[in-house]
Amino acid sequence: MRKTDISQYAGGQSVGKKDVSTAKSVFKMILRGIATVLAVLAVSGTIVSVSLFSYIYGLKNESVDYDLHKLQLNYTSFIYVNGSGDDASNPVKYQSLYSSENRIWVDYDKIPKAMKDAIVAIEDKRYWEHKGVDWKRTFSAVVNLFNFFQSDGSSYGGSTITQQLIKNVTGENEVSLTRKVKEIFRAMNLEKKYSKEEILGAYLNVVPFGSGCNGVQTAANLYFGKNIQDCDIAQCAAIAGITQNPTAYSPLTHPDKNRERQQTVLTAMHDQKKITDDEYQAAMKESENMKFVGKKTEDVVDENSVWNWYTEAMFEDVKTSLMETYSCSSDKAVDMIYHGGLKIYSAMDSDLQSIAEGVFNGSKAFPAAYPNLQGGYVAMDYSGRVLSVVGARGKKESNRLFNMATDAKRQPGSSIKPLAVYGPAINAGLINYSSLVNDEPVPNWKDGKSGPANWDNKYHGIITVEKALEQSYNAASVQVDKLLTPNISFNFLREKLGFTSLEPADNTLAAMAVGGMTQGITVEEMTAGFQMFGNGGKYYKPYTFYYIEDHDGNVIVDNRDEVPTQAISSVASTIVHKLLNNVMQHGTGITANISGWDVFGKTGTTNDNKDSWFVGGTSYAVAGVWTGYRTPKVLNSKYETPVAKAVWKAIMTQYLKDREKKSFDLDQNVIPYKFCVESGLLANPGVCTETKTGWYDKNNLPAICSLDHGTAGSEPESSSSGTASPGSSGGNSQWESSAPESGDVSSKASESHPRKNTSKPENQQWRQDSITPGG
Repeated sequence: MRKTDISQYAGGQSVGKKDVSTAKSVFKMILRGIATVLAVLAVSGTIVSVSLFSYIYGLKNESVDYDLHKLQLNYTSFIYVNGSGDDASNPVKYQSLYSSENRIWVDYDKIPKAMKDAIVAIEDKRYWEHKGVDWKRTFSAVVNLFNFFQSDGSSYGGSTITQQLIKNVTGENEVSLTRKVKEIFRAMNLEKKYSKEEILGAYLNVVPFGSGCNGVQTAANLYFGKNIQDCDIAQCAAIAGITQNPTAYSPLTHPDKNRERQQTVLTAMHDQKKITDDEYQAAMKESENMKFVGKKTEDVVDENSVWNWYTEAMFEDVKTSLMETYSCSSDKAVDMIYHGGLKIYSAMDSDLQSIAEGVFNGSKAFPAAYPNLQGGYVAMDYSGRVLSVVGARGKKESNRLFNMATDAKRQPGSSIKPLAVYGPAINAGLINYSSLVNDEPVPNWKDGKSGPANWDNKYHGIITVEKALEQSYNAASVQVDKLLTPNISFNFLREKLGFTSLEPADNTLAAMAVGGMTQGITVEEMTAGFQMFGNGGKYYKPYTFYYIEDHDGNVIVDNRDEVPTQAISSVASTIVHKLLNNVMQHGTGITANISGWDVFGKTGTTNDNKDSWFVGGTSYAVAGVWTGYRTPKVLNSKYETPVAKAVWKAIMTQYLKDREKKSFDLDQNVIPYKFCVESGLLANPGVCTETKTGWYDKNNLPAICSLDHGTAGSEPESSSSGTASPGSSGGNSQWESSAPESGDVSSKASESHPRKNTSKPENQQWRQDSITPGG
């Protein structure tokens, strides 16, 4: 053998050893890599474990920031109205108010055992044993999530009743590990704070039961037309079965699925020995033909229906009252109305409300040729109670709309005259029923021209107050307000009658004497102002609800003992009442008069004829009507302007139809006497040729007329005669002079009071015998 061959062989052996060494090196590297990875994983796992433990430990005190005893504050509010015949002592439930959740709280001891057993049997059968978390169910739910197996055939998830309550209270529904861990700790902490009964009671009042219902009481009302305490086993099972999927198991939309679920509940109750064999069989049989009512008891209208205009106005009044009572925001007050479980006792007269809505939407009072003509209406009694409100014509299709009766501010025109001019002037003793006033224009009324114009485009010279108001003469009203001063009129409306929309710029003759205001007045405020002519001069702030109770029955707002403001004296009230009664019998209100009834009232039309009013009263109610357009435009004077009177009369006539006639309680110190139309003084029998009946304060009668009516245009025989105001030197200078710049009306009365007269007869008894009383 060649040496070289041996060397070659030896070389081959050397190469094999090198390969073995390389393999060992690679293996060691792999081992190091694995060790490194394992070390990293170990460190990371430790970090993650510590972090997770720390995070979970940090959640161990997680709790729900809710007082279960106060959960009932998040419940449906109710409106109550007077019972049949407007019986305030027997209020009946009328309407529910809620937003997204309709709940009626029912105490735990009023919930039947069958309802409690049904919900526990199907939702949490170990409820009375666990401490907030059923760990067996929790682990089963986790395993079920991965479809490994189904735990003991149960059809429910891992959440206990306590956990479900927390989810409903917090509103947290996201699917996450964090929420679930929080929920577990919250449930355990909740059970440390409250008893099982308290938790179950809260649960049965909170959870949804389909069709907008939350809580078993609302569900029983809707599905069976009864209270939950009156529901039997089968009915309780039907309600309990809804909770797993309120939409899918609603008995109104899916009765077959609800029946299947109901029977599952009954089976669970039977298997868990909560009902006997006989009870089970009877309930199963009942479930096969179960009937569902599908409406609330007492036909209560809920928030999702359309309110009438009265409820619209009342809602805003309740909101304002709650804001004042609790010094809270508008949003907070609205939340209290919808979720506070309040009981609101409405002051609405249901009969009158129905009549008014009928006239506005189906009466011939509104001409068919003018379908877009709008209107607003408010009726009140004489103690501030708002009886009826109509905020617009046409079908009402939603809630919380602009209300033409309570929100819209419109120019009142001549309807303001009794409130701002004649009432305060008579009250201050500046004029009486038959005082003389000069119906002549004032210079520089507008754009350098004299005015204001009267409706007939004429001026009538010296006339009585009765005539001025009867025919609604603008120039005469301005002359009286010059004497009174616009400033006193302005303050009277704001301070005595509660007018809220007056601007500083309204402190003028144009605004106060003829109603040309910057913004205008609402129908509600105008109507409230006219109260004083039917109740002895008192102003009551209008109210649409008697009182409000919180959920615990405590009265939190009360309008029943409202203290009135004595706006004008009872004597002045009665005199203006008589003046306005004359308007109805002989003046601009004659077409609104109601035969056989004592009616007072005043028309109102603006100079541009864009607004038409009528405000007046009978012994049962005072009411105001405005008609016009949402976007103001000129009314047809023949067909549209008279509508306000027609509407008022149509409503009031129906309202009075079956009522017993009764009289106003007028001041007995106001008595009728004949007065001389020419002088405005008490008529001198056998001398005064043209007389009418006026009404006067018996303790402050005008003087007796001493004019010589036999000679036309003869001079008065004394300072009390002629057209001069009593107490003056003659002539009409006081009506032509400028208005006083300032000062109180009462302080001027003794200086320029037209009733004051120095030539009264010496023999008081002769005056009573000689002056012919009015008839």
